[in-house]
Amino acid sequence: MKTRRPLLAGVFLASIAVILGLAIWFFWPSTIADQGGSQSKQSVSREAQDLLLRAQYLSVRTTDADSKIAIALLENAIALAPGFARAHAELASAYVTRLAYVTPDETRELEEKAFAAAEKALSIDPDVPEAYLARGDLLWTHSQRFAHERAVQEFRRALALNPQSDQTHRRLARVFVHLGFFEEARSHADLALTINPSNAQALNSRAQAILWSGKDEESLAILLSIPGPVLPELVDANTVFALHRLGRDDEAWSHLRQALAKSGNDPSGNLRGVEALLVAESEPRRALELIAGVRKRTTANPSHHAAYFAASALARMGRAEEAVAWLQEAASTGFPCYSLFERDPNLDPIRRDPRFQTFMAEMQKSSASLRRALFPDSR
Repeated sequence: MKTRRPLLAGVFLASIAVILGLAIWFFWPSTIADQGGSQSKQSVSREAQDLLLRAQYLSVRTTDADSKIAIALLENAIALAPGFARAHAELASAYVTRLAYVTPDETRELEEKAFAAAEKALSIDPDVPEAYLARGDLLWTHSQRFAHERAVQEFRRALALNPQSDQTHRRLARVFVHLGFFEEARSHADLALTINPSNAQALNSRAQAILWSGKDEESLAILLSIPGPVLPELVDANTVFALHRLGRDDEAWSHLRQALAKSGNDPSGNLRGVEALLVAESEPRRALELIAGVRKRTTANPSHHAAYFAASALARMGRAEEAVAWLQEAASTGFPCYSLFERDPNLDPIRRDPRFQTFMAEMQKSSASLRRALFPDSR
């Protein structure tokens, strides 16, 4: 019995230590671990953490109201915890979301704020993955000429710090789908959705990869499931595009009318562009009027899709020179999607035109070069 008392006492003391440790963890402000595994330099209250989580939930939404709320939540988190690296980094991305999808007319001011917030995050913790996401976001905008390769480098840097980040995987999916690398886009979108099934931007990238691969029916089911506050005009335009390619024009018109009623002035031009595609052959004059309206769109990120819809409509009308000019605009403003251009039947009427063939030869060369740069180990 004498030999057991020290042992029992040790077990008792260890139990007390565990209980005290749990109590301190629960009641004391925690030092939040960044997703990459390192820790912020300052203790962060649970209130600040909660504000960050609420902002992250809104981060995939692209409406004016959601953007404002996300920024306010993050600014409040930083006011509570000035050394909260992840909050600074998420704020940088929130600024980019606003300039890219909501207020492109405020690009310069928001770019400066985004850059400063990302650098602040890195000055607090150089291993915070979200800061590299913000850097990549900033590179993948109109003003930065959609620097695909450099944006991917930043996203991969974030991924190395946290391989289980759905936000990183969904960003890589977004870039790859615009480049026409559909297999890679789907792979990253699927990983993002496995980690976080509610990541609606990953769902959108998955739908686009499937749609532009020519699987219209499969993509349509996904497009119809995407929540309204996520890229609403683009999702609606792609839904109409899929219905039209399936020959379901009555449904395409019905969906378009509902979308137009919701969208107001269609700032990115996607709804006008896809409407031009619907009337290209039956009402060519109306189609040209709509395309003229597309020219007046804002420079929000999704506006390169409107350029593609305009090109498709002009191709259906046999206007090769104008169609190629719009395709060149789409490619130079973030949508050099050779794999789509190569297979979309909407472009079939101009495939024998020398101007289109020259454009496609250039696109093929550019696509191959980008693939080698982004996937050097692939054969």
